[in-house]
Amino acid sequence: MDKLKSTIDSTDQQATETANLIASNETQIKSEQTPIVTDPEIINQVILNKLNTRIYPRGELIMPCVPSMLEHYMERLKVLFQTLGRPFSGDELIQLRELLARRLKEGYEASPHSNLVLRYEPAKAPQTGLACNLSTVVSSVAEQYKTWVDNRQPPLFGSHPDAKVMATVAQLKADPAKTPILDVGAGTGRNTLPLARLGYLVHAIELTPEFVQQIQATAEAEGLPVIVTQGNILDPMVRMRPAHYKMAVVAEVISHFRDADQLRLLMAKMCDVIRSGGLLLFNTFLAVDGYEPDAAVREMSQIAWSTIFTRAELASAMEDLPLELISDDPVFEYEKQHLPPEAWPPTGWFNNWATGRDLFPLAEQQPPMELRWILCKRL
Repeated sequence: MDKLKSTIDSTDQQATETANLIASNETQIKSEQTPIVTDPEIINQVILNKLNTRIYPRGELIMPCVPSMLEHYMERLKVLFQTLGRPFSGDELIQLRELLARRLKEGYEASPHSNLVLRYEPAKAPQTGLACNLSTVVSSVAEQYKTWVDNRQPPLFGSHPDAKVMATVAQLKADPAKTPILDVGAGTGRNTLPLARLGYLVHAIELTPEFVQQIQATAEAEGLPVIVTQGNILDPMVRMRPAHYKMAVVAEVISHFRDADQLRLLMAKMCDVIRSGGLLLFNTFLAVDGYEPDAAVREMSQIAWSTIFTRAELASAMEDLPLELISDDPVFEYEKQHLPPEAWPPTGWFNNWATGRDLFPLAEQQPPMELRWILCKRL
């Protein structure tokens, strides 16, 4: 075996030397036959090509996890990498589409506030081209609101309580000290605290820890009759006394829901905790009659904190529940008409958000949805 290996190595060496000799002769022949390039146009193009090999793209692209936008994202990425001079091959495009589809679906299912982050930079030697990394960053509603606390000036949701809330409470005509009220998704206490200052016993449920702390601090400082529970109203571990509350308020909460099943769960849970004859006031984005939002619109509505439902879905969520519809009003018009001038608009973002223009940024036309106040009586 050792002899055979030695013979092969020797033969390979001779073959290599012969090949080198041939290559040397061919180079000499070519150099004699091939003209020297001096044309400025050709020279400039060659230099430009050389320059491009020394340009190293490095960057980051952040994309919301919207599964329905897969093809749109693919086109954006194709154009981007073509512009960078690093176009994808056919096989790479197939692999990218499969990876992107899977990551978009996983991220969206985890949270509508998830993002895909694509980072690209030059590959490390001896490899060439671009090295890409695709990761998913998942963010919860509570985490999103935490950034509001850190980066925005209060009041985050307005200086006054909702006009519809205060008008509805006035309809109760009961002793506030004997009239418990439930405030779901209480935020910073914009409705909870004014109601408690009127003497009502208020149970506030809030998901964001920073908001819970704010409500508790104010309630303790003023000696207000407020109980605060941190949690998600849809969590089965968040429990309340059955048939206890005279009124329940669910303001700017359903806009964070994921589907009609969650809407149904909320309706059923409210029916369990509201007394017979009590009131349920909530707001939700409803599509106009005749408009059926497609998958892309539904996904984007969740990303824009404006989850859209059709009236048929709302009716289905309330079906067979002991609820009687009392009123159905547009939030924007009602609040603008009934809030004091110094309280309008409640925030800089409220007008576009409540009218559906945050999701559908139309300048002249009306969006096919709007935020509505829905008032129901518990039978």
